[in-house]
Amino acid sequence: MLLKRSPPIIKGCTPKALIVGLLGAVCIGLGSTYNDMIIKGSGLAVWNLTPGATFLFFVLVLLLNPLLRLLHPRLPLQRGELAVAFFLILLANTLSGRGLPAQLLPVITGAYYYATPENGWAEIVQPYMPDWPVPQSRDAIWGFYEGDPTGAVPWAIWAAPLLYWAVFGLALFLAMVCLMVIVRRQWVEHERLAYPMVQLPLAMIDDDGRGRTIKPLFRSGLMWLGFAVPFVLASINALHNYFVIIPTVSTSLGGLSMFRGAVSVGLNLNLSMVGFSYFIPQNIALGLVFFYIVNVVQRGLLGMLAWGGKDETMGAYSQYTDPIIIHQAMGGMIVLVLGSLWVGRRHLGNVLRKALGRAPEVKDADEITSYGVAVWGAVASFLVMGVWLWQSGIPLPFVPLLLFGAFVGFMTIARVVAQGGVASMFPPTNGPDFVVANVGGTVLGTKGMAGMALSYAWSVDTLILLMSACANGLKLVTEISLPHRRRLFGAIVAVIVLTLGCVFALTLYLGYQYGAINLSRFYFDNVAQYPYRFMEKSILNPFEPRPSTWMHISVGAAIMGGLMAAQHRFLWWPFHSLGFPISCVFGSMWFSVFVAWLIKSTVLKYGGLTLLNRLKPFFLGLVLGEAVAAGTWILIDYVIGMQNNYLGGIVFQ
Repeated sequence: MLLKRSPPIIKGCTPKALIVGLLGAVCIGLGSTYNDMIIKGSGLAVWNLTPGATFLFFVLVLLLNPLLRLLHPRLPLQRGELAVAFFLILLANTLSGRGLPAQLLPVITGAYYYATPENGWAEIVQPYMPDWPVPQSRDAIWGFYEGDPTGAVPWAIWAAPLLYWAVFGLALFLAMVCLMVIVRRQWVEHERLAYPMVQLPLAMIDDDGRGRTIKPLFRSGLMWLGFAVPFVLASINALHNYFVIIPTVSTSLGGLSMFRGAVSVGLNLNLSMVGFSYFIPQNIALGLVFFYIVNVVQRGLLGMLAWGGKDETMGAYSQYTDPIIIHQAMGGMIVLVLGSLWVGRRHLGNVLRKALGRAPEVKDADEITSYGVAVWGAVASFLVMGVWLWQSGIPLPFVPLLLFGAFVGFMTIARVVAQGGVASMFPPTNGPDFVVANVGGTVLGTKGMAGMALSYAWSVDTLILLMSACANGLKLVTEISLPHRRRLFGAIVAVIVLTLGCVFALTLYLGYQYGAINLSRFYFDNVAQYPYRFMEKSILNPFEPRPSTWMHISVGAAIMGGLMAAQHRFLWWPFHSLGFPISCVFGSMWFSVFVAWLIKSTVLKYGGLTLLNRLKPFFLGLVLGEAVAAGTWILIDYVIGMQNNYLGGIVFQ
């Protein structure tokens, strides 16, 4: 009689996994921040690609875990425990680098440090700034920017404003987590989004059940071949910075000038994006590329006809292209988010009824927290943020509009990352610019504009976002049927608090040691001044809302609505609507997605699904090799003392 082998017991949120995850979160938070401020190597926490988390997880899975197995068979983390650790590290990666601390510290000090007799900020800006969320000491601010002879951080000066911001930040991030819990089942189980960025960590923890020390992915020759391509190319460029005799290499093919020079189209090939795009459904990849080309044509025609131009009602983060296109994209984002909610209306209704205690038959045991906690947690978070923003000077009627504009952008990023795997993107416009452009600076008033300027700290530069990382993490724990998921919610809160505390403390310490202006010109020069240049312009040249703004938003919304309707009604429709609202911010990625689409089409035509699946390790290797190259050379540069060792465009900067 043959006995069936019992399925392996999956361990998940064990104390061991949580401890490793929290330690990893601290390491990635401090390491990414130190790299950005001191080493200045390739960014570990700049994009939703999160190469820092991937590199640290690579070290854990391939080096530390096998070493623990050699010491004792029960010491290494099992598959579920590795997933938990990665989830927590991934979230921490979004809070460091280009995350909230790097944006907040310059924004709350820039109005004071960069005030000059020429710009008149002492008279135009400073009198309308609220006292409580900014440090109230000129010496403390100057010491932070220029360094203090003693190197001591005046914690008493910083404690109160950072505590106020901690309340807002915790509400902001909890709202993001709660919203992702609410939509997880709809996105993962009902719509079955692709989640391309989850494929690598899933493959890294996959186990063939034979009890081998090395995971199957790392025994694949194809994976190591793909790994070698970006790793070798990046290493050549890194060595060039040590030995100039070594030539550099580039994956950029230059660019194309079109429409009489009105438009330049970059042909930049990013190998990790090629790797991720291999896992994007073909219709989505084609839609991303197609709508970027449409955007190029639109920009070219607007440029040739001298229509559009710069919009003085919008800030620096919304000046990268024609305002007509930006407003259309905002309309597209609104319809994308509202349309996604409409498609999931039955699930969302079940969630709401469960939260109200009227649907005991609705199951939520497989979520990281109950639907009641998620719904009421989101409501409480939005109320806290609303009161906070109102107290900062924003007129109460416009607070919901600001939160709506900001979270439309956040939800768009999370959806695009989950469905399309786009690593480098930001919302075409942001909450403050959306409000000011639509209601006018005159209506908001000077205190309202000061509140909008402070909102730049959390709502504008969202190249890396906790919400998208949370969406990916929830997909990961779903795929491995992780038990005891409720413990994850508390761990997530702990990671947010711990990582933010460590990163803020390190950034302040480095500022008083070396001078923040020497740490990063981008953060402590550009980011510090952008909000107040916009505020100054709006106060000196007040403007009323323009009907054309809402017209262009409505046009974009109508186009997006038509595209989504065509996508759902016609099976033959080839262009996925996801590409339309992000077409104006897709320039750095389009060529990589196109190359992956072309490769995948060729593989499917001549090799079918068999060859398509067989080649997956190679493309995972492209992603992993790039992340490991970045992390490895940062460690080497730290030991040797090298700075500014960028890897020549092979790795995202």
